[in-house]
Amino acid sequence: MSVKKLAILGAAHGHISYVTDALATRSDVELVALADHDEARRASYGAKLGVPGYADMTSLLARHDIDAAAVIAEPGLRAGLIEACLERGLFVIADKPLALTVAEVDRIAKADGGRNRVALMLEKRFYPVTRKACELFLGGEIGDLVAITSTGPHKLLPSARPAWFFDPSLYGSIVNDLAVHDIDLVLWLTGARSGRVSGWKSPACPEKHAGFALAGRALLTLETGLQAVIDMDWRQPEAAARHGDYAMRLIGTRGRMDILFGEGRLLVETDSRSLWEPDLPAPIGPADDALDALTGKAPLQVSTAEALLASRIAALAAASAEEGGHDYRW
Repeated sequence: MSVKKLAILGAAHGHISYVTDALATRSDVELVALADHDEARRASYGAKLGVPGYADMTSLLARHDIDAAAVIAEPGLRAGLIEACLERGLFVIADKPLALTVAEVDRIAKADGGRNRVALMLEKRFYPVTRKACELFLGGEIGDLVAITSTGPHKLLPSARPAWFFDPSLYGSIVNDLAVHDIDLVLWLTGARSGRVSGWKSPACPEKHAGFALAGRALLTLETGLQAVIDMDWRQPEAAARHGDYAMRLIGTRGRMDILFGEGRLLVETDSRSLWEPDLPAPIGPADDALDALTGKAPLQVSTAEALLASRIAALAAASAEEGGHDYRW
């Protein structure tokens, strides 16, 4: 069996565990090195993972032949790293957001050249509740879609956040960061490939972090006229049981479904059947899709084209929020 060699480029976010946890269960991919410009992170993760650490990608590649890279650097640094990987023929596993601007998304698309070599970890696709909801919807359980609404409250815990999190050049914005998952789900469920999007951000900011919006919204209008309202905020109470009570409601012509991502529950209610909760499939890890594609076990379930479109719409919504709600076509 051929074992693929993987390096981690950047360990800025805790989502690095998506990759390392998945690797612990596999023998067909080996983590061989990591690179991070931050000396403390480099030393900490290098020791924890038992691999050598380098200050940059160039130094790493001078010492290691790799097949793929997991890019989990600060969001503002990701596009450049992804482009560099693609130009070297590497497969890329990326944390979201893929990029901060439309221009960055377009550069990644150009570097990929339609080769389907970028796997964005859009883990909501693989939650048991999401997969079951999609199955029921496609089976006609609630009829045709009338509207979609979603909410994404997160705990901010500012004292636990790194400094880069409050730097817009490195973090981006709440809309760019938190909307992409639900944008992807809307596109996945509807098959939409064109429409309009606008964004909004709250003027409210946390103490000591002016300019960091505590809430945001993306409004998608699909070519069919269907609208999806995607709300997000950093005000999940600190004493709450969960990091976020994320949820999505699918409103149909014959019923509705409430996808409670945070609770791992799916509530279904139709004109002919009272409220019920279906049995859910087994979970799939956030990085499993990417690693299966890397090793040739299965094709990407979230294709690069799908990841690029969702990321492009999120970047447009973020730009709209900065401009007071300008309507963009996609």
